[in-house]
Order: sequence, then structure tokens, then C-alpha cells
Amino acid sequence: MEVVLIRVTESGQQQPVPLTREKTIIGRMDDCHLRIPIAGVSRKHCEIVVEDGSVTINDLGSSNGTYVNQDRIESIPVSAGDLLSVGGLVFVVSVNGEPEDIDAGIMYEDGLPDVADASAAPSPVASAPEPAPKAVPASILNDDSSMMDFEFDFDDDEEDQPPL
Repeated sequence: MEVVLIRVTESGQQQPVPLTREKTIIGRMDDCHLRIPIAGVSRKHCEIVVEDGSVTINDLGSSNGTYVNQDRIESIPVSAGDLLSVGGLVFVVSVNGEPEDIDAGIMYEDGLPDVADASAAPSPVASAPEPAPKAVPASILNDDSSMMDFEFDFDDDEEDQPPL
């Protein structure tokens, strides 16, 4: 099963992010597989699990929430064409090349949570500190092959890096 998150922007740009692991952690910490270092993204925000022919998105206790098709979720199976919103970024879930045609501008707009829904979500307490990060085995930290940064850099050659 080939699963790709396609980042879509308001201006209509698309950027594919292939998911090559069974579990992909999205967050702003260096050890996340898909690193998005912006304030609206928690240290370990959510995970995408691809197993047994299905795709599931699990929120990992993020402060600002993980949204699928504009609904705040805790854990939900997703299908091709579903819209994932994390920290103001919107991704289209693509499974085995479906959906084939994506109108990025429309998908971006359709993927952002409604303001009313977002305000109904519990607000993080400003004085509550974030928990200390858990120790990560050195073998994971030293294996850059499965890690992507916000710029979605798939190799170390920054000249080939796709623009955001």
C-alpha cells in the first residue's frame, strides 16, 4: 500500500510526502519522522499508522488538535481524499495514487478547521509546562533515512529541496 500525504497550500501548490514507515510521527521535535517546527504543532503532535491495508491517524495529546475533514479527532481511520490539518498545514491523504486530481487551493480551504470548531476545542493552559521529551534510542537518532524536516528534505542535497 502506497500512502502519500500531499501538502496543499492556499496558492494552489502541492508537495508530496511519501510515508514509508508503518508508523510516522508528526511533530516539531528533531526525532519526529515528519518535522514541522512551527508553534501550532506540538512536540509529538500525531502519528499515522499504515498497517493491514488501512491508514489510521492518532492524535498524541496535541495542544491545538489534529483535524481530519475539519473535525478534531483522537483516533480515526482515513481513506484516500481525506484532509488532515496539523498546525495550520493541510495535507490530502493519497492511497495508491487516489485521488488522482487534486485542486490544491480548494482542498486547502476545505481542510482547515472551522473557526467555531477550533474555538470549541479546549484551550491549552498557558502556565502548564510541556512534559519533558522521552529518551530516544541512539539508533533512531542516528538514522536520518526515515526522518523528514519541515522542508521535506528527502536527501542531504539542499539544492534539490522542493520549495514550500
